[in-house]
Amino acid sequence: MIASASSLTINLSSRIGLKKAAIFLFLVTFFLPDYVFDASAAQRASQHESELYLYEDTKQLVALVDEAAGLMEKSGTAAFREFGEKGSKWFDDKHYFFVYDVSGRCLFHPVEPELIGRDLMALKDMNGKPVIRMITDVAKKPGNRASGWVFYLWEEGTQISPLWKGSYIRKVIGPDGKIFLLGSGLYSIKIEKEFVRERVDEAAELLLSKGRNAAFEEFRNPATQFYFLYAYIFVLRMDGHSLVDPAYPTHTGRDLSKFRDVIGRYPVRELIEKLKNADSAWVQYMWPKPGASLPSRKLVYARKVKVGDEFLIVGSEFFLATPIWMRG
Repeated sequence: MIASASSLTINLSSRIGLKKAAIFLFLVTFFLPDYVFDASAAQRASQHESELYLYEDTKQLVALVDEAAGLMEKSGTAAFREFGEKGSKWFDDKHYFFVYDVSGRCLFHPVEPELIGRDLMALKDMNGKPVIRMITDVAKKPGNRASGWVFYLWEEGTQISPLWKGSYIRKVIGPDGKIFLLGSGLYSIKIEKEFVRERVDEAAELLLSKGRNAAFEEFRNPATQFYFLYAYIFVLRMDGHSLVDPAYPTHTGRDLSKFRDVIGRYPVRELIEKLKNADSAWVQYMWPKPGASLPSRKLVYARKVKVGDEFLIVGSEFFLATPIWMRG
């Protein structure tokens, strides 16, 4: 059994100091086997929604929306009175709720009450992403308690530039049988592995159902769900040459098998090797974040998809948020 990070930190820091313990834990974590970073579909299915996520902010948001959904299932629109109480757990400096019907009409919004009653289906974010349509699409998912994430680039009043926001949406069936879309979101939410897995899986299904040309067009379009939280979908051939590469749209065809990270590893070669014997894989490597001099851990998740007679690699990558025990 592998000891927890917290217990290792306590034991090591008493002997060699906190910073050295953090470095040691970083190295241990980096070289852990892949199963530490992944879970089977059966394991994910058996978990409560909030247990799928690593970061506490995400867990708290999901749990709060689920609790609010339970209240609406019993009380219907009467729950709006509680959701609108400033200073309550439903409406504070960090969280507030919004509610739409399936047609895109706003039913509740405590921060912008002037939106209530308006049809907002045509509302788009800074990239042209149809935010309300994506919210109402959750109603089309099977099950009375379906859920989903919507990520959009939005103007936040205190900032100079738009910020990414992630909203967790729940389908709610009220006591009269009416369907509601209930949600709450956070600005600058940390990227979760589950966010990336879901988008890559959606991309793989789109590629299978619509084919290369139609799917590639969507992958390149920032107004689709495939641009999210500074991440995007890429597509490679099995030899490592790029087919869809939003980071370098004018350099399609790059041979990424030659890419080497700051410690000399070849992450694309490693990904290709893993996908020879598996349908999906995680790979991690070291690379500096934009504007940073020191390297950070980056994760890649990819799926192998057969399109016609050719296997393609569909994936996405993201920087892991710095753990608390590595800060300072």
